Formats: sequence, C-alpha cells, structure tokens
Amino acid sequence: MNKKIVAVTLLVLMSFALAITPSKLVFGQNQNLGVSILQVSPAGSNVSNGTSTLTGTVGYALNLQGTIYTSNGTYQVIFANQVVASGTSYGYYVNANFSVPEVPSGTYALRLRDGTVNVNSTEDDFQVTTLYSINAVPSQVQEGSSVVFNVAVTGGDPTTAYNANVSVVLPSPLNTEYSKIVSLGTPNQKGTVNAQITYPDSSFQPNGSLTDYAGSYTIYFNQSASLAQNQFSVGFLDSTTYHRGQTVTIRATGYPQNQAATLSITSVANGATLDSESPTASADGIISTTWVVSSNAAIGDYTVKITPQGTQKSIQDSQTFSIIGYAIKIKTVNLANEIVPQIRVQALDESTNTAYNSTSGADGIANLNLETGTLSLTAFRNGVNVGQSNITVTGNGAFNLQCQLTDLKIIVQNENGVPIPFVNLAITYRYQPSSGGSSQIGNASGQTDPSGAFMLNSTLTGISYTINALLYNQVFNSGNNTANNVPAQAVSEIVITCPNEPLSINVVGYNQAAIPGARIELVELTSGLFYTASTDSSGSVTSQVTFGMYRARIYKDNILINETNIQVFSSTQKQIQCTLYGIQVSVSVVDFFGRPIPNANVTLNGPETERFSAITKGDGTATFSNVIGGDMQIVAFAPGAQNDYQAVTLTLNQPTSVQIKIDRYIALGSLLIQTSSLITIAVILAAVILFAAVEIYRRKRVKHTIES
Repeated sequence: MNKKIVAVTLLVLMSFALAITPSKLVFGQNQNLGVSILQVSPAGSNVSNGTSTLTGTVGYALNLQGTIYTSNGTYQVIFANQVVASGTSYGYYVNANFSVPEVPSGTYALRLRDGTVNVNSTEDDFQVTTLYSINAVPSQVQEGSSVVFNVAVTGGDPTTAYNANVSVVLPSPLNTEYSKIVSLGTPNQKGTVNAQITYPDSSFQPNGSLTDYAGSYTIYFNQSASLAQNQFSVGFLDSTTYHRGQTVTIRATGYPQNQAATLSITSVANGATLDSESPTASADGIISTTWVVSSNAAIGDYTVKITPQGTQKSIQDSQTFSIIGYAIKIKTVNLANEIVPQIRVQALDESTNTAYNSTSGADGIANLNLETGTLSLTAFRNGVNVGQSNITVTGNGAFNLQCQLTDLKIIVQNENGVPIPFVNLAITYRYQPSSGGSSQIGNASGQTDPSGAFMLNSTLTGISYTINALLYNQVFNSGNNTANNVPAQAVSEIVITCPNEPLSINVVGYNQAAIPGARIELVELTSGLFYTASTDSSGSVTSQVTFGMYRARIYKDNILINETNIQVFSSTQKQIQCTLYGIQVSVSVVDFFGRPIPNANVTLNGPETERFSAITKGDGTATFSNVIGGDMQIVAFAPGAQNDYQAVTLTLNQPTSVQIKIDRYIALGSLLIQTSSLITIAVILAAVILFAAVEIYRRKRVKHTIES
C-alpha cells in the first residue's frame, strides 16, 4: 500500500511541474530555452500583431526576438522558405532585423531556426498585403519641365491585371486636376508590377496637362480609393540652395508674349531687398534669365518674386531659397599650438557686418557656417579678446586661430633648488573683459607633481597672478606669491621658493640629562626631504630645514631611542625626551629560598649591540646605569658555574628592579651548595635521626621488659 501512495505522489508532482512550465521562458536565465519566436515588431498601420496572424507589406522593416537551444549559436530567420536574416545569438537570445521580402499577397510561414542543431520554431503566420505606390522623379523641377511618375504594385496577385487611375492636382488656389488611366498589367511571380509615366503629357485629361505654376503638386494612385498619394514641387529656380557668387538660373512659364515683369529678391528675416531685375517674357511666354548671388548676401532665407505688368498669373511666381554657407572648422590653439576648448569664436562677415559665434569643443574645434569672402575672426576667453585673424572662405575648409594664451608652469623648490612635490596651489588673477565694465576675478587651483611642477594650461597673458603655495594648510610663500605681467609666450615659468627655517633640537634622556652624540634623522612627510645631524656635548643641534612637517628619529649608538613628528612652519625649538635612554636597572639574584647570592655574574643584552655585565654584591644585587630601554634579556650566572644560569626577557621603559631566582642553588653564607645535594644530605640526616630514635625506643622497651 505504501508503494502505491509513493507512486501516486510522484505522478501528481510531475504533472504539476509540467503544468507550471511556461512555453516561452524569459530571456536571461542561463539554461536551455528552446527555439521560439517571442515577439515580432513594430506594430502599427503596416504591421499588426493579432491573436493569430501578423500582417504587413513588402519591404516593411521588422524586428524579431526569440530564443534558440544553443548558447552563442547560429540562427536563421525564414520567411516563405527564404532566409531573410541570420547571425549569432547573444547567449540563447536572438535579436534580428529584416524586411518583408518581395512576394505575392498571401499568408506565409515565419520561422526561427537554430542552425547548430537544425531545429525550427513553431510557425507563425504572416499575411502579406498588397501595397500601392506612386512617386515623382525628380521631386523638384522648374516650370515647364517634365517629371516621371513611378507607379507600382507590390504584393499583388499574379493572376490579376491592374490598372491605375493616375491624377495630378495643381497647387491651390487652382486645384485643377488632370488624370489618365494607366494599364500596369499582370504582376510577376513575386507579385510586383510597375510602370513609368511622363508628366505633362497630352494623354492627361482634360485638355492635356502642365507645370506652369510654382507650388506643390499632389499625385494620386486611384484617388477615390485612396490607394496611394505623393507630391512633387515646381519652381522657377534651378535649386533651393546657393552660395555667394553662384549663378541662379530662372525659368518661369505661362506669361503673355513679351510681357514685362519685375523680379525682386528679399530677405525673409527682415524684408530687405537684396537685388532686383526687370526681365521680359519671350514670344513663347517664358521668362528666362540668370542672376548672380551678390557678394553681400547674408546667410539665410530669401524670397524671389516675379511681378508681371498688366495681366497677372493665376498663381504668382514666388519661391524661397537659402544661402546656406560653407562648413568651416576653426581650431583654437594656444601659443604652444595646443588645442584650447571653450573659446568663443566670433566671425565677422565684413560684407554684411554680420557676426557669427561658436564655441570650441573638447577637440578645440568651433564649427561655423560662413559664406564666401573675407571674414575677421576673434577669439574670446572669459570675455577677453585673446586672438584675431583674417580668413578668406571659398568653400568648406578648416583654419587655425592662435590665442594669446600661455601655459603657466609653476615650479616649487626649496632654497637649495630641490623640487617640492604635492604642494597645493591657490591661484587668483584679475582681468578686464574686452566689452568693458568692471574687472573680473578668476580662480584656479592645483598641486605640484612629483617633479615639483604644476601646469596651468592656456591662461591669460599680460596680467598678474597671485599664487599661494600651501603645505599642511599653511601658506609658506607670502613674500613671493605674485607674478606680474605674464608674457605672451608658449610657456611662462614662475618659481616659488619654499623657505628654510631654523630648527633647534635638544635631546635628553629619562632623567632629563643631555644625550651627547645622538644622531638625528629628519624626513619631511610630504616631500621626503632628508636631513641628518648629531647632538653636541649639551645634547643640542641647530640646523636650517625646509618648511614642513618632519618625522624625527633619534639614534644613540645606532639604537633608535625615540621617534616623533616636528612641525617646522617658522623658527622652531624642540626638546625631545628619550625616555628609553638613561634607565637604571637593579638586578637581584637569589637562591632557592630567596636568599641573596653574592658574586653572581649578571649580563644585560639590550637592543642592537647594547650589552652590560656586573657582579652581584654581598646583598646579591647588581646595578646598571644609563641603560637604553626596549626589549631586553637579563642573564644571571651562578658563581664559578658558567653553565648554570637563569634568564628573563622583558621590555624596559622606566627604572626597574628585577629578581632572578637560581633555584638550583642554596646559599650558606659565602658557600653555594646545589639544592639537590643539600636535599640529599638532609634526607640522609633525617634517616639517621629516625633510625637512632627507633633504636633508642627499642632498647628502652627491652630494658623495661627485663626489669619487670
């Protein structure tokens, strides 16, 4: 019965696991996800993602996301048995872009294939619908010129013949419509059919067709059914963009023969007239002339109008064109020919007195649109004119504009010329903007590098700088902190001297007694400057050291007896007490019973090479003076027995009394007996006494018995 219960339980658990396993797992888990299409997008008017069918037209761009079995494996996207995309997955994830291929309308299978194991996903249905299109080539023509209409059907039915009702609607307010029926024929096996139609053409109804009016013409593919529409433009200029000095060719049609007219060119921005002419129509009613864009035409938009005398045209000829300028790159550099960002460059067009502005980027390039001619360039840094140059523009080009900016190199050194690194610098300067007004104050900051230098790049020349140098938040150069009238040169050097200060040190020991011959080593904590000196007979030393904070190490007989920091920001006197020096140590040597042992040899082994020896007096003590403290070993040797000793290890930092017990010996007056020998004698004596006592007792007992 238990076996049946177990089997049923396992079956239920397996069924539950299968029920909760999703058919399409979320990407990102490092496991086998299967071959599956998760999503096809975008969705919109041309593509719809319904409950069962995706819909779109030929050529429409799609994105497919899905998963495959193989991590970082190859995949193919298959549409109607055509591979429309392929690549390598990102992990198990596929992200592919493709377009709907050229096929007849109908429903097709869309699949994702794992190329490594040759396994396909479940098919998704994609319905291709028919697309109708019409466009004009070129899309911009002059009046009286022809255009070609491309009329096409994609996704068509290869068994059906298609006709197109092509119509053209002239600009408002005319809105005249011309149309014709065009037979496209039967689509090819891919469902595509097209035709090309020339417009204007006498076959358009009513009364032919024309392009005599400026404006936007709308073209239709079966306007009533709204299958497709597009536009093309008609003007009387040969372009919509020009540069100074270029020739504008004008061709306007539809005028009475020999009609006089006025042609005017005005600025859209301010309505000012740039130029005007008085052309006359030919016998064919065509105004054909040329006009050279004047050298004082500013960049911007202009309107050209033709105003005839007498009878007016149904739509006045009016067209807008632009003078666009050339792409000019201005590289701003300093006196060292290094690029300088954030320079405002002003280009003054001398022919129009118009100023154009741009600011150089991180690459030192300021981008401007400038027209042909001579222009004056001015560079501004914080409103100060720092450079000027004239350029001649003939087309797209690049120019250098050198700025009167110097690299200010600040060097910090001590009085001996040794560089001082890691000095903080607070820099201020006052300058006058070129536009006038009150003077301004600029600020900068930095720190000297390991070579003791700091470079303030591309800074103003001809002004004064105040540079405060700081170590440990203390200014040390108040007497030499000003650089006047910095010259205009590639690199300007300013040397700041970190002063030397007198330092007097008095070194004393634990008992305040002077320590002569002590060696003092000084290391500056920031710069690493190093000094060394020795104390005189009074324990003192005086030296000149560079401003700073020093780590002082005191040595006596090559033994470090103290280490401390000394702040030298001015004339400094410092007493350093070396509490490890001049310590008195008293050593008491005792026997097993704690009684003093005279004539014992006591040795002190101190730091480094320090070593002292002495013989204990009658009270068992030996005294050592002027000991240098620290980790120390004290060894006591029994008198006349150098192999018998007792040692202790301790750290001394003050006067100390130490007792050493040599428990192998017992002192009997001046006689020293080994403890073991004395114990043996004592045991023997005790045994003799005990034996004698027992014998006496036995004899007394026998005597008493006899007498009784």
